[in-house]
Amino acid sequence: MEQTSPLKPKRKDKTEDKLVDTESAHREEGPQKKLARLGESVDAAAGAGDADVELTLNKAYLQKDVTQWLQSAWAKQAPSTKEETTGAQICGEPFQICLLPDLLERNNPPALVHEMINKVHWSRKQMDLYEFYQSTDLSNMLECRLLANFLQLLRKQVRPWLEEITNLKLDYVSASCSMYSCGDYLLVHDDLLKDRQIAFIYYMSPWQGIEEWNEEQGGCLEIFSSDDQCYPQFPVQRKIAPKNNQFAFFKVGSRSFHQVGEVTTYDYPRLTINGWFHGATNEAFAADSSRAFPRLSYLQPDINNKPKLGLLLNDVYLKDATRRSIQKRIEENSEICLYEFFKREKFELARAQLLNDDSLTWRRQGPANAHNYELMDLSSAKGTVQELLQLFRSNAMFQLLRDFTDLDLYGVDAITPTCSVELQRWSHGNYTVLGDGLVSEENTLDLVYYLNAAEGAAVITYLSPEVEQRAAHENGLDPVADGDHSIEQDEHEVEEEEECHDDSVLLTITPVDNALNIVYRCEGTTKFTKYVSRNTPLDKGPVFVISCSYRE
Repeated sequence: MEQTSPLKPKRKDKTEDKLVDTESAHREEGPQKKLARLGESVDAAAGAGDADVELTLNKAYLQKDVTQWLQSAWAKQAPSTKEETTGAQICGEPFQICLLPDLLERNNPPALVHEMINKVHWSRKQMDLYEFYQSTDLSNMLECRLLANFLQLLRKQVRPWLEEITNLKLDYVSASCSMYSCGDYLLVHDDLLKDRQIAFIYYMSPWQGIEEWNEEQGGCLEIFSSDDQCYPQFPVQRKIAPKNNQFAFFKVGSRSFHQVGEVTTYDYPRLTINGWFHGATNEAFAADSSRAFPRLSYLQPDINNKPKLGLLLNDVYLKDATRRSIQKRIEENSEICLYEFFKREKFELARAQLLNDDSLTWRRQGPANAHNYELMDLSSAKGTVQELLQLFRSNAMFQLLRDFTDLDLYGVDAITPTCSVELQRWSHGNYTVLGDGLVSEENTLDLVYYLNAAEGAAVITYLSPEVEQRAAHENGLDPVADGDHSIEQDEHEVEEEEECHDDSVLLTITPVDNALNIVYRCEGTTKFTKYVSRNTPLDKGPVFVISCSYRE
């Protein structure tokens, strides 16, 4: 099959464009209105403005005995310990994190938030790994007096202090502001990139009664353990809820996996200043760069399985004229969606079985920095579900796909055609992220079939090959410390990046029941399945996806 581009973008009609534009505009103006309203409640605490406020470190942290305690506790790497005077705490498992409550004098956080509300320009950041708002680097925000003051405080006081505590040489600091509104999140990453040594997060939540969040409000810094190969493992081992005026920091390494849990409250945003203290090249960086994500395993067609297509498929897809029409569409657009692919009764039987059969065996698919969904053990399949799964590995399906695409998947020209078949279960909090395990190593035909579909759940996006190079950079992670994108860019560069991202989206597959999506993608094309927000309605239960890939 001739192919000149990785994948042609799916056409969107004008109605779709209008809906997307309306939704985007609503999302962009929402935080500004909310910040303006919330700003009224911090004005009193901040005074008439911030003119008289000077940022000052809590004097208790400058006491020699406190510094010595922190230095000793950090070096001992104890499981957990607390300093009584300041309430400072060092948690040792699964990796060391230090929590410093009341870092600044008490009137400082309201003044900082007042300035963030009134002067900071927020940019929306959306990708496979994250969704939140971010400022430019603090070094570019000279018009924000207190934020510039905070950066100087980090440079001149906090940096040498942390050097003394951690015994690390820290050369400079980079920092930005982050805001997570309801539904925003940052998925699992380790922050490991080049010269990053210490990651930090400073929390601000000065509203009365909301100074310390609970887990139900979301936005926690969630910490993961890792296995012998330094892959992060489920479940989350520790959760640190946002707390006003608290400063958290940890050593960046090959096991420093963490995420920002989805914010679930509509009432208040999660506000932080975050970034890294940089030094020499991180010793863990070189070893980490060779760590690859798991890849799919491919099998040859099952020649012993001979399903009768007429009993399973919608009759229209067995007609020669339909096959020719499908082949023409795929040659032109590299993709097609075949609605009502299976006979309706077969679809309903399979859907009911997946929802109600407790004998089906499921396991969580990791590692956490690559995947988070449930995968069915295909050996536990029976009944109609087994019929459908066997069909996708049968010679009959290879032959049908040859007729649909003109690929050498069956017949005398076929050499060693293979396929990979998965049955996935998707619920709130599930995702995949860009990584080498999802990059097509050669030309591949993908099949995606939904059962019990729900809007916004298991949405798949295909991206052009150059995006994978950026993803490898970001998974390190170039964007984020506690998940808070710290990029030193001016507004023109940000606009160029956003335009580039729009151009890189080749296709988005949205869930439709009993619809088979066929996508032909060239070597290097990558994809991810968008994080399923807790705002996504799953009243009918989880979404099931039969995901297959075929190679000539």
